[in-house]
This record gives sequence, C-alpha cells and structure tokens, in this order.
Amino acid sequence: MTPIKRCWRPQGRFLREFARTGSISAACRAAGLARRTVYRWRDADADFRARWENARGRAVERLRDEAMERALVGADRPVWHDGRIVDHVADPDRRVLWKLLQALQSETYGPRAAELRAKRERDAEFRRRLDEGEKRVAAYEADLRKQIAHKKRDSDNAE
Repeated sequence: MTPIKRCWRPQGRFLREFARTGSISAACRAAGLARRTVYRWRDADADFRARWENARGRAVERLRDEAMERALVGADRPVWHDGRIVDHVADPDRRVLWKLLQALQSETYGPRAAELRAKRERDAEFRRRLDEGEKRVAAYEADLRKQIAHKKRDSDNAE
C-alpha cells in the first residue's frame, strides 16, 4: 500500500487517524470533522475514496497484527507474592487464538466444523461405494466378454 502522507489538512488528519484506529468516529473527532462530511467526500471524490480504502486496509492489518500478538504472546500479567509484584509473565489470550483459528480455518475450527466433517465423511463413503460399483461393473463386463468369446468359439467349433 502507498504510504499516507503527513498532512495537516482535515482530510489527511482524518485518513491518518482512520488508518491508526480503524474508527471513523475517532478519526472524525481527531480531524474536527462531522461523519456526514467524510462520507460525502468519500461518495463524491474517487481519489479520497481510494485513500479511504487504503487507510481502512491499514487499520485491518493493524488489528490483525494486534489480535495475533494477543493470541500468541499475550499481555504481561503481574505475578504477586506477599502483597507485591515480583514478576510479570506473558499471558496469551486463548479466546482470541480460538477466534483466529475459526476465522482462518473454519472447516476445522469453525461453528460448522462438525457439519463439514460429516459432509466430508459422506462424500468419502459415496466415493468408496462408487469405486466398488465401478469395479463390479468392470468385472461384469469382463465376464460378459468371456461368455461371448466362449459362445463364438463354440459356434466356430460346431461348424
């Protein structure tokens, strides 16, 4: 993505804050703008709309990075002993980790995982039965060819 230029104009202040927070309300407050103003700019100006989407993408990246950090590393939690803090330990957020897994691999961890697993099992069973059926048909066709060959040989011998 192209960098957002440092700009002291209201649009630049709005976009910079929007990229930082992902919040339209917070960005409007920081730039001293009304929400309807920025939406009007977005709807009327293709260049501003493109910069808006760029800022939105940056905000999403930032949120994704923060979620990963919380899920894998966690926040420092104080360790207390005898009424005072003696250490800090990283405390990963397992709920955030679970939500990330559900989002990134819904077929395994999502709310419909059991349903998808059952469908895969049904599909596998269907393929297995189909393969067995094709083998039976192939064996039946081979048997018919043998019978035809024997009848032809028998009719040739009878002549």
